[in-house]
Amino acid sequence: MSFSFDDFLSAGQILLLCCVVCVFLTGKAIWQNSFSKLPPGPWGMPVIGACFRLGKNPHIEFTKMAQQYGDVFSLMLGNRLVVVLNGLDTIQEALVKHSTAFAGRPQLHTFKLGNREGTSLTLSDYTPQWRLTRKISVSVIQNFAKNTENLQENLLQECQRLIYFLKQQKDKPVDALIALKFATGNIILNALFGVKFSYDNEALRKILSISDRYGKAISGSAIVDFFPFLKYFPNKALSDLVSLMTETLDLLGKMFMKNKETYTDGHVRNIADSFIDTVEKETMKDKENSSSSQNTLNMAPLLSDEQIVQGMADLFGGGFDTSSTTLNWALAYLIKYPDIQRRLQDELDRVVGRERLPVLEDLASLPLLQATIYELMRITCLAPLSVPRSTTTETKFRDFVIPKDTMVFVNLWSVHRNSEIWKDPHVFNPWRFLNGAGELIDPKSFGGFLPFSAGRRKCPGEPLATKTIPVFLATLIHHFRFSQEGLPEECQGINLEGNCALTLTPDKFYVRIEERM
Repeated sequence: MSFSFDDFLSAGQILLLCCVVCVFLTGKAIWQNSFSKLPPGPWGMPVIGACFRLGKNPHIEFTKMAQQYGDVFSLMLGNRLVVVLNGLDTIQEALVKHSTAFAGRPQLHTFKLGNREGTSLTLSDYTPQWRLTRKISVSVIQNFAKNTENLQENLLQECQRLIYFLKQQKDKPVDALIALKFATGNIILNALFGVKFSYDNEALRKILSISDRYGKAISGSAIVDFFPFLKYFPNKALSDLVSLMTETLDLLGKMFMKNKETYTDGHVRNIADSFIDTVEKETMKDKENSSSSQNTLNMAPLLSDEQIVQGMADLFGGGFDTSSTTLNWALAYLIKYPDIQRRLQDELDRVVGRERLPVLEDLASLPLLQATIYELMRITCLAPLSVPRSTTTETKFRDFVIPKDTMVFVNLWSVHRNSEIWKDPHVFNPWRFLNGAGELIDPKSFGGFLPFSAGRRKCPGEPLATKTIPVFLATLIHHFRFSQEGLPEECQGINLEGNCALTLTPDKFYVRIEERM
């Protein structure tokens, strides 16, 4: 293959042009920060911006930056302008007072790939379609969570299945996260479609495997969102993202259609039924409110089956990941704090006894258990930066003007670890949620308790999570004792710092499970 001087000159010209463009973009960013009304922030380098400043846990670095630049600051990440919100007052003002302005989703490449039907609760922008989907989804989940009798029966069966599985693992090094994923994945699939699987069921294992690989694909492909030119290069993570989303929607779609075949009008057995019922009712209302000149007989449903499945995929992915990770963090902290584990077991023995399993009705009489879960949600802060938002319009916020479509990170970590709100915020202390009489304090009274975020993008799965997670944790510590006593040296140790991916997760750790007699 020959190479001429003309080729070299052409390549040199291209390189020079790239350098000029980089200098121009960098100068433009510096000028904007210096003379525009953007929030101040750290300087960045050509092309990469301030990416080099973030480390493996950006929420911690953002919290440090806020001390220097203020609770509202901006920076360039790759070619994207990003605004970061820190502190309770700032976040509440943005998400509540200016809720619509900060309710958007950035048009990221990975978001588009993961939002095949355009109705993802998590990834869709703030549009009339998204508002309709969210309205229906919130109504569906709230109505399902109110049916505590049905939920309790399914929880009891799942807890029995979890106990049986863990009994086979006792007195040896165990990665409990595997069992926790089986249990939480199963209970959510049951809530969605009414299905029940054994832990060795191929369908259950396949969908949980897809979910795990999807999380890794998201993490591996996120760089494309800040350096868009990379999408034109081979990227296995991007390819996996597309194929795994297709697999997920196909699997859940089959479950939905099988469930729909046995659905009877007005008889709601699960969330899928509730979606069908609610969409039919909302569509009928829409027809009644439409102009008489319109052909309402042929109006399509407000949400198609495919769009419903997309929304249910969001509910599964979000609920499964956060629930299993919360319970895994619980075991990590209770191994580190064995005295708290013992006191929780004493409370359970006193209220529940030793002859039956804990149930939903017991939770009101288990204040220390509830306080422990609140403290876990506070100190772990599973989604420290939540899902990135974007401004829906040019927004005047305090003394700043934030352009439309600016990416926004909401740093919930800066609230949950704020010493002005929480005494000794880095210390695990469930008693901060109990009064002097040992009674549970409503966490909302603290203000700075935002595990489900706030505003128009608040997590819709809260009613279900606040019922299932406490019952699972109560069952685990009521029936077993968790420690690392007697484990081989290579299986010892727990790191409570966490790693920031889709959620903040602990490093892999091993437990020894002993059955309580």
